[in-house]
Amino acid sequence: MVDTKLVIVREMRGEDIEALADALNWPWMGIDRRWQELVAGYREMFVAVVDSRPVGVVSVNEREEHPGLLHLFALDVGEPLRNRGIGTQLIVHVEAEARRRGHAGVYLEVGINNNDARRLYERLGYTQDGRPLPNSWNRYDEEANFLEEVVDEVCRMIKRFDHDT
Repeated sequence: MVDTKLVIVREMRGEDIEALADALNWPWMGIDRRWQELVAGYREMFVAVVDSRPVGVVSVNEREEHPGLLHLFALDVGEPLRNRGIGTQLIVHVEAEARRRGHAGVYLEVGINNNDARRLYERLGYTQDGRPLPNSWNRYDEEANFLEEVVDEVCRMIKRFDHDT
């Protein structure tokens, strides 16, 4: 079991790409594509580090259609380290970043059938906002083919800080 006190969350660096791809069991170009989006200013990325190695990642950005809220997306933790609090630490870090920037809260989209993730977000104070909506994201398969993955329905979840207890 990972001692969550030993997990460090920090901004992602270029030298994290290969180790993070390995930890997530992804082709490196999937992480490199996200890195290129970071460099281009479309996202910011934070990594969870254990024993000097990145083991999880989360992205954020600010979207005009949701002013005052920080958008949390692309949260993932390596399979062997899931359910040990690392995802929670990444989310808490994003929330602290949103507060630091003066935002009123954080929002995200999660697959309507992703029950484990939805339970995690609900436990952390996120509530569903509106009806499910269509969404898609990009990924690479095992042969390094670029794919757009279409999810029939996701739900938007929001945590507003003015409702924190």
